[in-house]
Amino acid sequence: MKKASVVVLAGQSNAVGVGFVKCLPYHFSEEKIDKLQNGHKNVMINYNSHDKESGGFCPVTFGCSEVAKYTLGPEVGIAENLSLRYPEHEIFIVKCAFGGADLHSEWISPSARNENTKTPNCGKPVGWCYDALIKIMNESLEYLEGQGYTPEIKGFCWMQGESDADTIEHVTEYESLYDTMLSDFNTAFGKYINGCVYVDAGISDIWNCYKEMNSLKLNYSKKADNRRYFDTLAHGLTTRNEPREDPDIYHYDSDSILKLGELFGAHIDL
Repeated sequence: MKKASVVVLAGQSNAVGVGFVKCLPYHFSEEKIDKLQNGHKNVMINYNSHDKESGGFCPVTFGCSEVAKYTLGPEVGIAENLSLRYPEHEIFIVKCAFGGADLHSEWISPSARNENTKTPNCGKPVGWCYDALIKIMNESLEYLEGQGYTPEIKGFCWMQGESDADTIEHVTEYESLYDTMLSDFNTAFGKYINGCVYVDAGISDIWNCYKEMNSLKLNYSKKADNRRYFDTLAHGLTTRNEPREDPDIYHYDSDSILKLGELFGAHIDL
């Protein structure tokens, strides 16, 4: 059977992607923009993204984000990076991301409800975002197997934490909830995981407790060889410039959202 490399992209609005396509000409040539829009023959995506669903795998292009806005998400950068490095591989991105969704309620996973857990959130219902991730993963893996593929999950890309950085209390419980969520994900899809890395991105500096959140993310990544973290601030990603007439300071600018995806992709080996 032929192999299918699966990359998961999950989180909140910067995983959805609010990089305005109309702003791309500020940074890139028309040729480059056309190439990004046309996608790559060996990379496909299945997405449930804010208020828009693909309903199955389709080419990675602009607009895999919100109904009301023509934007691009990190998947464009992930596809570009991996296609360039692995042109002979068949790559399938599964994206599940929702604006404003926090980990302490909307992404909370089943094991965090157990009374024996160390998390302070036991007793909360399973988050609807986590349920949506499990659903689209099951649909995607079933489809790939039906097409004669052997799916292998190679990367879990997590762009989230902004909503949880509103208070220090939520930051304090974040690591335990994130670790529990990954553990539940691995239990659900363990037979498909082969050399998977878990890549966590830092958040921008407009959030109340961004320093504490990014420090926590960094320290968590150091506790296992298959965990990764990159600092979006150190890499120069910006949120304050676009659209120029009315900057959306909560979301990465168009060039930065592309770079965000490229940074995710760079950590994944197929």
